[in-house]
Amino acid sequence: MQSLDAQISLLDDQIKALAEQLPAITFLKSIPGIGDTLAAIILGEIGDIERFANAKQLMAFSGIDPSVKQSGNFVRTKNKVTKRGSPFLRHALYIAATTSIRKESKGSQVNSVIYEYYQRKIETKTKKQALGAVMNKLLRIISRY
Repeated sequence: MQSLDAQISLLDDQIKALAEQLPAITFLKSIPGIGDTLAAIILGEIGDIERFANAKQLMAFSGIDPSVKQSGNFVRTKNKVTKRGSPFLRHALYIAATTSIRKESKGSQVNSVIYEYYQRKIETKTKKQALGAVMNKLLRIISRY
């Protein structure tokens, strides 16, 4: 166990050293709620952001875009996310979203802008739907890079 822990620690240090050389990592870490590990996972899963023309393509790639259910004139209004993209990216965005809306130990918000956005969404949506909206918001912020 100790040998494996040492190897994992060594790999984490190597990933951190390589990630610090990339300007995209610096941008991702500047977003409150995204740290070293999440920034590396997000960038590793997205790859070159230039291959996405807009944020909607990036949302589809991550699998957090809404599915469409229709038959004839019927169009379903309560749709789920497609989950057709990268599960690792989706999970990293979920962790970043939950981290962004929580409070620090001193009582201040981790990311006050995202928290206010979440509070506005909670007024009309369920908490899970609002969290999905926060994930979309974070992805739109990332796509601006």
